[in-house]
This record gives sequence, C-alpha cells and structure tokens, in this order.
Amino acid sequence: MSWNLQWLSEQQQEVKRTEQDYTMLKQVFLTYEPDILAFQEVDSAASLQRIVPNDQYQIFMSSRIKNKEDIFNGVNQFTGFAVKNYLTVKKHPDITTLSSPALALGEKQYYQQKLRYGSAITVSLNQHDIIVVNVHLKSGCFTPKQLKNNRKKSCRTLNFQRTLLQQWIKQQQINKQPFILVGDFNHHIAFKTTNNATNFFSSNNKQGPLKWLTNNVKGNCLTKKIKNKKVYYRHYKELIDHGFSSEHFNITSVQQLPYSKEQVSTYQLSDHCPVIFSLSFTPFISS
Repeated sequence: MSWNLQWLSEQQQEVKRTEQDYTMLKQVFLTYEPDILAFQEVDSAASLQRIVPNDQYQIFMSSRIKNKEDIFNGVNQFTGFAVKNYLTVKKHPDITTLSSPALALGEKQYYQQKLRYGSAITVSLNQHDIIVVNVHLKSGCFTPKQLKNNRKKSCRTLNFQRTLLQQWIKQQQINKQPFILVGDFNHHIAFKTTNNATNFFSSNNKQGPLKWLTNNVKGNCLTKKIKNKKVYYRHYKELIDHGFSSEHFNITSVQQLPYSKEQVSTYQLSDHCPVIFSLSFTPFISS
C-alpha cells in the first residue's frame, strides 16, 4: 500500500485532526492490513503509530529525519515504511540525491533544496532480496505538457528527480536486482503508445523492461480541505500516486481505495486515497 497521509503530525500545525479522525484513518488501514505500507507526509513514528498497530508492524523512517541540513523547523514531511513483523526486512540506503537534485546532477545553475528522500528497504522473500523504494517527488508540475516544456522551476526540479530515478532504475536492471518503486509522484503520468513507454520513465532498454503497475488505475478520490473555517471538497480523477517494478513482478490486482462521501464529510482524512498493490514475485527471469 502507498498512502500520502497529508501532514500527519502530533504538532497539528498544517492539518488539525481529532481523536475520531485518527480512529477512522486507523480503520481504513486495518480494513486492508497491508504487508507493507509506504507512507508519505508523516512527521514522526509516534504520529504514525496512532494509525498503524505498534505490536504488528515495524516502522522505518527516512534517514532524512536525522539530517539537520535537510529538514525544516517545525513539522516535516517524511517518507518511510511500516512492515508487518513476520517479514524479514532491513533498512536500505535512501536515495538522498532527490533532496537537491540539481546539485546532485552538477547543474551549473544548481540550487540547494530540502526535498523528500526516496526511502528504501530490503525485503527478503524466499531467500531473495527485493529493494522497495518510496518517493514523494516535487509538487507543482502535474501534466506531461508542463514537464516537457520545463519552464516552471517545479518542472525543472521534477525533471532532475526523474533523471536521478531513471539512473537508479538502470543500475538495478544492470544488477538484475528485483525492485519496486512506489509513492507520490505528483504527476499525471501518461502512456506513449509510439514507443511503449511513459512520459516519465523509459519503459524498455537493453537492461530489461520497466513495469508501470498503475497503468490501468483510474483516479477517483474525494477529499476535503478546511481553510478559514470554510469547507471545500475536491474530486481528484487523475492519479498522481504510482507504482513501478522490475520485470520480476506480476500484477494480481492494483486499485485506488476511495473514501466514502460520509467518511470525507465527517472526518479529516487525507487529500490522497491509498493505492494498494497485490503482486506475485518470480525470482528468476530468463534473458
């Protein structure tokens, strides 16, 4: 499951939630009880434990939480994982370059930023290691046209992040390393039939194909925002939470889990609906 929890924090500066709101978020989570939750916009393990049972899951926060140069005063948006205790898992080095991608790529007009790391874990399954990466990319460049034009600063940043992730993917494919990449991409990824690829990543190369797991998932997420004591509703019909994988995985099912109208009107949940993945794993792929 990938779920952006919209400023989940004990400090409640950005989004204020009641005890009943937390209870409903926990109920949504426990309805599905995923083996792995890739979360975004969580300020601390303590705030996540109000939703995820501490006795059933182990929590892995992004290493950004320990890097004073890459965090803000007050509330932060961290990525990370909650993993069921029965799974054998360990922390994998985060993709820290996503924080200041222009700087990481050596661009002449680079600029220091404090963006989210790509948090990573290694899950051992049937004596094979699977790397799972969870990203929360730069917001503000939502359409393929904007990304291609590359005029907005947010689009330039997202393009830099995209380049870094493409490099990471290529290295995993060279190593024949099974991997899953999920999270909030903050972009309406489109499929290009001309070359069997997305506008975001190259799908096929010499190293092997990249699977777009959310290709056939339609967005259908009703959300609520309270500003100046006024309530606003918005229905998101295009997906920005996505998943990709190496060729070692086949899709059993992938779906977005929309909130009901009653849930949204009654509770302060999130401006993202969770996306849940059910995948099968084939360790050996013939060349």
